Amino acid sequence: MLSNGPEETIMDTPYCFARRSAAGLSFEGSTSCTLGHRVGAADGIWAWWNWDGAALTAANERYGMYPLYCYSAPDGAGLSPSIPRLIALGADAELDHAALAVFLRLGFFISDDTPFRHIRALPPAASLRWDGVLHLASAGKAAPPPASMRRDAAIDAYIALFRQSVARRAPSRGEWIMPLSGGRDSRHILFELLQQGHRPAQCVTTEHIPPRGSEDVRIAGLLARELGLAHVVLPQPSCRFEPEQRKNLLTGFCSDEHTWYLVAMDYLARHKLPVYDGIGGDVLSAGLFASPRSVALFASCDPHAIADGLMVADEAALARLLPAPLARSVNREVAIEHLAAEVARHLERPNPIASFYFWNRTRREIALVPYGLLDSLPLVHAPYLDHDLFDLLASLPLAMVADHALHSDAIARAYPRLAHLPYEDKDADVPSPAQLDARFARRLARALLAQRRSPLVRGSFLWPRLLGCLASERVAAGSAWYANLALYLHQLGMQAPLLRA
Repeated sequence: MLSNGPEETIMDTPYCFARRSAAGLSFEGSTSCTLGHRVGAADGIWAWWNWDGAALTAANERYGMYPLYCYSAPDGAGLSPSIPRLIALGADAELDHAALAVFLRLGFFISDDTPFRHIRALPPAASLRWDGVLHLASAGKAAPPPASMRRDAAIDAYIALFRQSVARRAPSRGEWIMPLSGGRDSRHILFELLQQGHRPAQCVTTEHIPPRGSEDVRIAGLLARELGLAHVVLPQPSCRFEPEQRKNLLTGFCSDEHTWYLVAMDYLARHKLPVYDGIGGDVLSAGLFASPRSVALFASCDPHAIADGLMVADEAALARLLPAPLARSVNREVAIEHLAAEVARHLERPNPIASFYFWNRTRREIALVPYGLLDSLPLVHAPYLDHDLFDLLASLPLAMVADHALHSDAIARAYPRLAHLPYEDKDADVPSPAQLDARFARRLARALLAQRRSPLVRGSFLWPRLLGCLASERVAAGSAWYANLALYLHQLGMQAPLLRA
């Protein structure tokens, strides 16, 4: 059978499951659980549940950032940060075709979707109660009013509120580690912590998986040398098949990213020290995704046109990879209709692009690193999610961040002595992925041969491409997409029978 990775990734995850039968209410799992951590009375990223013998209650913070999933059925309800754990306990694994239609074209799930119709992410600012019947309410997404300040004042406010956020999350005692990239988010956190007198035990940078190059390592190393800090570089394994397979389970099939981060997850888990994460900084203050094309799309204020423009998957390849019945169920029209409804909720925000991506990609995919892969660590601080700072950054109009310079300018103004240090050039030094893809294809072919036919992959399309890769040691453009997606779909299709065996 296709390995599911370490058994503890499923079976050691906290959960609760309440059921109703003719004999009354029954319960299994943890009667109470607190996930994440608070900063002050309400700030921070957290979620909790409690069973008092008669009712199950749960709640989370304003962003719904911690990945806590709810299974509901007429006869019961379950909660866990692991979707595979809920399925192992008997949750209905019926697929959500509209949710998958979007995911297959965006690479992340939107709103509270998961691949499974009856399993949902707990929404932002949620309040849940189950006493035989499920009652779920949400206070909605935080939506500050548009800012009226000029750009120069916004930069000053950014510097001051970021400083306040870091002070609220300052290391209380002992050592801590700074995951450091070549970009802005981690650099801003590190510079501010140093300015406040806190030095990390070490900085850690993870190599990327080809075809992305090693600029992160180069720039982070330069920063560490300039600041006199210890710097550890984590290499990637020679074959990415097992990490990809493991990532699918650890993220509950909710991400097409994060395979590269597993080596950091394992390294940080061994050290068990607090870390800082830059989640949210790029979307809120650096104009991530605010390309000229996206700006023009959102300026149309047409949810269906925007949804259509956001999806760039190879439709012909997708239609050939999927079995015909599934391809019809997750077609582009289904995806556009489902995505358009979510897009419409963000069009009145000061920066609709940032709002859409923050509440969907950041919340539903990027958060799976600090609050999923790193859940074994004592603390993961997220300074950009501080309520006061978020309210400022989310209020800035699109025009103020569309040039992608606001965050860089804030860093340069706050730390002028370090303003000469360069940032990562993401177009530099891109190696060929041929060898890695050939190894991946071998492992995928072996896994598919060892098991029964996958219900979610069309072998007549996939096999010639895998065999061609095996024969030549080289790959055609786009074949990595086929292989990654084929493995994802194969594992997804095998989830229920494997976990219940």
